[in-house]
Amino acid sequence: MKHITNIFLQIEHNAREFFEQFPYIQAFFAGVGIVLFWRGVWEIMDQMNLDPILSIVIGSLLLGAIGLFLHTFVGNAIIIKHVEIDKSLDRVTKREMFKVEAEVHEEEVTLSELSLALKRLEEKIDAMHNK
Repeated sequence: MKHITNIFLQIEHNAREFFEQFPYIQAFFAGVGIVLFWRGVWEIMDQMNLDPILSIVIGSLLLGAIGLFLHTFVGNAIIIKHVEIDKSLDRVTKREMFKVEAEVHEEEVTLSELSLALKRLEEKIDAMHNK
């Protein structure tokens, strides 16, 4: 069994390396695979005449038993909330960055003016010494 598992792991590794070069094709095949998988599960449950309420109970128990129930439903909400917080922080950071850039630009202008004034003073002092 371990030998078969290693073969599948190697095939998966090779496929992942290949499809890293073509991410859109990989995404397309992933979407098709997911839809086909869930269609198969759905059809099997329909053939078994499984009641929808029983489907919810069995699905919840199965997800809870393998530790994915909260991760699947609550985890996604938490991830989305953190993404929204990150976006708002990015906006605040960009505003602060533009403000700092404007202040730096003002200081550069001031430094340029001071430098020019200092050169004029040096020229005047040199002119007074040369007389």
